[in-house]
Amino acid sequence: MSSDREQILDAHKGWYETNVGLSADKMLEYFPAGDKYHQFNLNGHTYHGARDKHRLWVNAAKIGLDITAIKDTVGPDVQVYGDVALLTAEGVADLLLPGQSDSVPTPFRTTEFYRRDDGDGKPVWKIWHMHCSVMDQQMPKYGTE
Repeated sequence: MSSDREQILDAHKGWYETNVGLSADKMLEYFPAGDKYHQFNLNGHTYHGARDKHRLWVNAAKIGLDITAIKDTVGPDVQVYGDVALLTAEGVADLLLPGQSDSVPTPFRTTEFYRRDDGDGKPVWKIWHMHCSVMDQQMPKYGTE
C-alpha cells in the first residue's frame, strides 16, 4: 500500500487534472460527501460543499471560462499529522476568459487541508478545505527592497 504522503499527492494531482476543462462531475471525487468541504476560491468567493463548487464550474463553462493548464511551480509540500494533512504549493493556471482566444497565465498559491475521511467515515484522503489566492507579482516582497 502507498504511503499517506503518496496518496495525498495522488489526490492533489487528480484534483489538478480535473481543473483542466473544468471536469465538474469528476472533480467531486476529491472532496468529502455532503456539505463538509469549504473553499476560499481564486475568484474571491467562498464555496460550501463540493456541490456548491460544482455549480460554479458548470456555470463558468457555460460562459466560456476554462482552465487550459495547471501545474505546481513550487512544492507541493505535504505534512501529515495522523488522519489530517496539510499541502501547500505555488503554481500557475492558464485561464481562458470568456470571449478571449488565448489563455492568461495566472500565478497562485494554494493550501489544501486533507482528512482521512470521505465524509461518510471511510478512511480515504479527501480535500476538506482549500484556500487559493493570486500571487501578487507587482508588490515588492519586502517593501522597498
